[in-house]
Amino acid sequence: MKNIHSNPMDGIIALPAFPVVFVTSDKNIMAAGAFHFYSFEPPCVMGGIKPEKYTHRLIIDKKEFAINIPIKEQLDKIQICGSISGKNGNKFEKAGLTSRKANKIDSFIIEECPVNLECKVVHKIDYPGSHDWFIGEIVEVHIDEHYTRDDALMFWLGQFRTVGKIIEGRPNNEIFVR
Repeated sequence: MKNIHSNPMDGIIALPAFPVVFVTSDKNIMAAGAFHFYSFEPPCVMGGIKPEKYTHRLIIDKKEFAINIPIKEQLDKIQICGSISGKNGNKFEKAGLTSRKANKIDSFIIEECPVNLECKVVHKIDYPGSHDWFIGEIVEVHIDEHYTRDDALMFWLGQFRTVGKIIEGRPNNEIFVR
């Protein structure tokens, strides 16, 4: 039997975890849990960022960002970057992360993250709500040769989780075209 919930927020709370990512723009890092795939053709992702965040202003100004996918062993670095503002200091230094100039955008990527997606903003969704959504077309992809999607870290409503096991579908070694 299913219960009817009168609070629409319960539907949001019931959602499964999303990938947690580092969003970099210029020389700043932001830990973000509001991130998703957007389009296969052209390949695009989207990230939701609150307008009051420093990263929001950087993305508006630069019209670009990078998505850096951390792994569970980097949880402490996610917590550092998620707890301080880049306006007040260098998060790369504070978290012990290495910045590397991206190839196709004028921002930096995180060397220690096994996946980096360089993105150009193609659209900003202006809808009244807590987050503005930036759609970024992927213009360059960096993937560590040993990375599998099982290494990704998930987050939702204060819980960090790992991805889990494949219950049906192709094995990890068949996913990436090399």
